[in-house]
Amino acid sequence: MTPEEYKELSIKEFTQAAKVYDSGHAGIYEMCKDDYPPILAELEKEEFHDVLDCGCGTGPMIELLHKKYPDKHYVGLDLTPGMIQAAQAKNLSNTEFIVGDSENLPFAEGSFDDIICANSFHHYPNPQDFFNSAYRVLRKGGRLIFRDYTASNFVVWLMNHFEMPLAKLVGHGDVKICKQAEFVAMAEKAGFKVLTMEKQKGFRAHLVARK
Repeated sequence: MTPEEYKELSIKEFTQAAKVYDSGHAGIYEMCKDDYPPILAELEKEEFHDVLDCGCGTGPMIELLHKKYPDKHYVGLDLTPGMIQAAQAKNLSNTEFIVGDSENLPFAEGSFDDIICANSFHHYPNPQDFFNSAYRVLRKGGRLIFRDYTASNFVVWLMNHFEMPLAKLVGHGDVKICKQAEFVAMAEKAGFKVLTMEKQKGFRAHLVARK
């Protein structure tokens, strides 16, 4: 499949998911909630004002942040218009929700103190482009707080050779599960200094990197 075909598949998948994403009955998407507390804990370690959420969905992570820090400025970006429409309907102050591509972030250099990205990276067909773009739009000293799926090298191989093809067959826009070393290599290639790279419960990679 081409990158464009992967993205179209993701838009189709998440257009349907947007209808139930905030319902409490979102099926496999419910597991995304596991990523919110670790991201919030990382953000709380340092002062911040401008935060970008890449692959924000209907904006649940920004909603949590806004409730705790209503005076900060938030931008949520997602490829799926239906997700952004649902997010915009929440009418959060100091917040913008924008349709856009995380591989080519539509913001000026040095726009954000922090970028968060939770469980959307495995949908990106050009993953290095995401890290490059994130580095560009962060301010000097800013952080990327990133979570996605990973596992042991053997399990990652199994997931990519069996689970990913099956996911495509049922209409999911999943591209690839990465090894921990691959996340680190892409971050460093973009110019980041990796502060944390951990494999956590729930087959999660937890990466924090600084510009």
